[in-house]
Amino acid sequence: MIFASNVFLFLYLPLFLAVYFLAKAQWRSTVIVAASYIFYAWWRPDFLLLFVGITYWNYWFGLRIKARLDARDKPMALRLLWIGVAGNLSTLGYFKYANFGAEVLAMLLAPLGINTWTLENIFLPLGISFYVFHALSYIVDIYRKDATPTRNFIDFAAFVALFPHLVAGPILRYSQLAPQLRERTHSLELFSLGVCRFMLGFIMKVLIADRLAPINVLFVSEGTLQFSDAWFGLVISTLQLYFDFAGYSHMALGLALMMGFRFPENFNQPYVAQSITEFWARWHMTLAHFLRDYVYMPLVRKRVAGAMPALIWTMLLSGLWHGASFAFICWGLFFGVGMVLERKFNLATKVGAPYKLGRHLRTGLLILLSMPLFFTMDLRHSIDIYKALFGFNGFGSLELYVLGASKMAMAFALVALAWLLLAGINNLRFYAGNKEGYFMRHVGALHSVLLWGGFLLALSSLAANSFSPFLYFQF
Repeated sequence: MIFASNVFLFLYLPLFLAVYFLAKAQWRSTVIVAASYIFYAWWRPDFLLLFVGITYWNYWFGLRIKARLDARDKPMALRLLWIGVAGNLSTLGYFKYANFGAEVLAMLLAPLGINTWTLENIFLPLGISFYVFHALSYIVDIYRKDATPTRNFIDFAAFVALFPHLVAGPILRYSQLAPQLRERTHSLELFSLGVCRFMLGFIMKVLIADRLAPINVLFVSEGTLQFSDAWFGLVISTLQLYFDFAGYSHMALGLALMMGFRFPENFNQPYVAQSITEFWARWHMTLAHFLRDYVYMPLVRKRVAGAMPALIWTMLLSGLWHGASFAFICWGLFFGVGMVLERKFNLATKVGAPYKLGRHLRTGLLILLSMPLFFTMDLRHSIDIYKALFGFNGFGSLELYVLGASKMAMAFALVALAWLLLAGINNLRFYAGNKEGYFMRHVGALHSVLLWGGFLLALSSLAANSFSPFLYFQF
């Protein structure tokens, strides 16, 4: 089940909200857990057991680590932490990286004439990269004394399973959500803001990202691209990725607001960044913060690596987290090395830096050049696309897209560009800005009409076409 589907919109969500608001406050966490388990089991009921197992594993270790810390037995607490972390990473490693590891081993031993075993294709559980990170941060924060473990398993299960962020983030920490699980505000105003936020994300996903998907499919499909085809496909695919993932994040935050939760923002107009360092401060921000706090800072503070090598290692792991392939590893290294060079030559910028067109164009070009590695997930295929981007296959004429993609897809490519332009100029977006919660700047009657009109148009589009899954579900 996905947010942009008729089953979710017209069956699951209305029933959930009705039961949730009819339930007494002390039962709402139980409602969340039950509904979230149904949401997850809708995809594959058998993997629900794995999900519940990981939840209980971290709940149990959280209590044991806290007990050892209270007894001033920090060495045992550390050993328990390592066992808990190893269990999480082993589970993630098996499902996500076992096949890749077997392929790498076979490749290394083949020149020696040694035949290795082969693994059957291991099915990747939906959202495992996200919910393992949620659970992992819990026991680490308890050891660091940044969070207090709960003895209420239902509350912890609600934190891990909360369906708005279950399968594709934002990546949350228990300390962020624990106070809200105990007490949160429900109001018509907050619910209305959540509905508007959800509609905005729905428009981005269904009306823009899904309309650009045919061009992306043609871009990453096997075949020889030429210069103009490669660049056009690359730009459109990069736009689709943003509207797809940012659209999901908007919907997730909107659903959370309907339930009284305030999630951290995940996007802040990443394509206006003036350096790739700033890009990662704007793109998938909860992942960037997670890697900073749980990978980069420990490497630096423990003096395992200097600041620059630690940055490269962190971004390499970011690439590997996205997928088990050499293409993703190179994608992470691309950003890691690029960020190091920006620091070395004083080119890194922060959010809010004075605008300079040259910096913006340079950053946009670097982001585009990284994306073939991301979209193809295959190093050889990426190299073929790079050959086309640098003109080795001729100039081309865009016939691939004119003939293979609908006129509607081409039109919405212009809509996507216009959306980004207006967002960059007017800052027309939702964001967390004050103690009272979320608000939107410059929202008036016209914007409300456009929002509702766009949402109804997206609903009609959903009815006329089959839904497409979110791109980040594959991670």
